[in-house]
Amino acid sequence: MSLKKLLAMATLIVSPLAMADNVLVVMSDVSEMKLKGGYDYKTGFYLNELMEPVKILMDAGHTLTFATPTGLAPTLDPVSDTPDHFLDVSQENYNAHKALFNKLMLTDKEHSPVVSFARIEQLGIENFDAMFVPGGHAPLGDLVSNKRLGGFLQHFNSESKPTGLVCHGPVALLSALPNSEEFEAQMKAGKKAKPAKGWVYDGYKMTVFSNSEETVATQYYLGGDELFYWPQNAMTIAGGNYSRGKEDWQPHVVVDRELVTGQNNKSSTAVAQELLKLMK
Repeated sequence: MSLKKLLAMATLIVSPLAMADNVLVVMSDVSEMKLKGGYDYKTGFYLNELMEPVKILMDAGHTLTFATPTGLAPTLDPVSDTPDHFLDVSQENYNAHKALFNKLMLTDKEHSPVVSFARIEQLGIENFDAMFVPGGHAPLGDLVSNKRLGGFLQHFNSESKPTGLVCHGPVALLSALPNSEEFEAQMKAGKKAKPAKGWVYDGYKMTVFSNSEETVATQYYLGGDELFYWPQNAMTIAGGNYSRGKEDWQPHVVVDRELVTGQNNKSSTAVAQELLKLMK
């Protein structure tokens, strides 16, 4: 079977027009994550962090392929299923994005179009033109040290292909560390983590969910427990040139070369818009 047919099977063709760019949307398999004190935290992706960029990319005529580490259908974090997390908090805007979400059937265990990272390797990472990673706490569960994902990111970096990540999503960049597994283990153990030389994003300007925002999330969402480590600390220790917005819960996006990162859920729309600029 030709590569073109394989891609057609694994992707959602979102426009009748000539295909523009092929965008790889990377998500987590995780629906539950054990926290520092032993609490089993129900998690997943945030609705607006996925669907605001997805709708923008689809409306621009691009082809989207959704992938998780093992090809399992991802899980929607129920606390995110509200208009309040969207940049436009109107019920009409929420309804439009939720209708599209339901149409895509991403979380449907029987009909989800999601494929595995292994399948992406078979299709050829070189056939994708841009990448997007949404947040929610789930990326901390299985994207930080995933070797296949690290390889994808190294390819995208070497080819200067647009790469966008939002909220907790930027922790996926750590998978491109030469010692990502060791680094993650050190962070979880509370030891002095030592990133190996050769991280392709070393020195890049970037952002991720801030410590002050994580403090609020810990209080209201994590059942009184806490994460093993916080994204801002991990990204900074790894070598990222971190910045945050002046106010929490307001859009803050950083663009450095091919990399676009957004600080929080309110940054998702701007991340997608910056991706589109880079894709032209």
